[in-house]
Amino acid sequence: MKKVKHIFISMAAVTIIAIAGIIILNERQLEYSNDIVALNRITIEAGENFEHLEDMKLQADIGAFAIYDLKGKLVYSHGYNASTIVEAMKEANAMQNIILDNVILGTVVLAPAYMEAVHHFRTEIVIILGCVLAAMWGIAAAAAFYINRSIIRPFEEMKAFAKEIAIGNLEMDLKMDKKNVFGVFTESFDIMRTELKHAREKAEKTEKSKRELVASISHDIKTPITSIMVICEFLNVVIKDEDQLAKILSISSKAEQINLMTADLLNSQLGELGELKVTITSILSSDIRKMFQVADSQKKIVECKLEHCIVKADKMRLQQVINNLIDNSYKYADTSIRIESIITGSRLLISIKDMGKGVAEEEIHKIKEKYYRGKGTENKHGSGLGLYIVNDLMNKMEGSISFRNKEDGFVVELELELA
Repeated sequence: MKKVKHIFISMAAVTIIAIAGIIILNERQLEYSNDIVALNRITIEAGENFEHLEDMKLQADIGAFAIYDLKGKLVYSHGYNASTIVEAMKEANAMQNIILDNVILGTVVLAPAYMEAVHHFRTEIVIILGCVLAAMWGIAAAAAFYINRSIIRPFEEMKAFAKEIAIGNLEMDLKMDKKNVFGVFTESFDIMRTELKHAREKAEKTEKSKRELVASISHDIKTPITSIMVICEFLNVVIKDEDQLAKILSISSKAEQINLMTADLLNSQLGELGELKVTITSILSSDIRKMFQVADSQKKIVECKLEHCIVKADKMRLQQVINNLIDNSYKYADTSIRIESIITGSRLLISIKDMGKGVAEEEIHKIKEKYYRGKGTENKHGSGLGLYIVNDLMNKMEGSISFRNKEDGFVVELELELA
């Protein structure tokens, strides 16, 4: 900022000097003189040669003059062009009568150096003003260069830097130049960026470790749960007592719930860790019909109409999606299920409809969110991860999933790209 102050002081000094110079020139009297000796010589020569003025013997350095007769008309001119004596008198020029034998013959008017003095005066003014303007333009250019280099350009760089930080780009370095007015602030700003970067890296590392831990625990839990379910199936065959069979069935049911919740949690963590892989291949619509048959363990699908076509999807992941949707229908609707499809453009639209109450309209856009469970599901087993995983898998298979209520039930729509 000191440089800016010096620039303005310099501009003020130049302005003051220019004003002072103009005042001095204005107060100085114009220096000019009439050569009285030359005027007398011309008068004598003109008196002796009045009838033949062209015969006058004049010195080479004689100034400009003119001779007028008694009527005021110009009769001779030597570099001075006032046509009448009246014009000469208006200009206040020096003059003298031509007298011969006490008789006035005419008047000599000697042009003064006034015009030359005025010209000289004006030239000095123009030079001073030109120098002032040149100095002012030079100072202004220097000021503009300094302001652009030290203020505007650093500010624009900081503005762009702040925008990158706002969108999460913490890799961008901010050039530091302590010569500009933002030098110290720029250094502090870059230190803040570095600290934010380190904090984010630490948070990401912690979050990844947590997810890996959850995924590991979920995987470890599945092994004993599977063993419990196998033992329950064995006991269900060998034990005949009804009371004991009911308890074994309850244990098996609870183990199945834990197994499903653990699978959802594991898939969720694998998805966030980028390990929930999808391999897209070509799948026949007849294969998709078989997937619905596999998922329909309770035989509630009363109609399954699928267009004959080939779609792009991951067979294992699509089976996982269908299993989840059919299981949700069992859990929340427990009604018959109808499946229809239609080809629209380059996509196959599959509608899965049950006769349940559906989802409240204010919640329908939330059911794909992680851990979200709608109203009235408190008594139903689940983790709020199923539809979140289904949505993630559909996106990875270049498809989509949507939900809507109808007067007579609830509809889930799957979209798959045609091969």
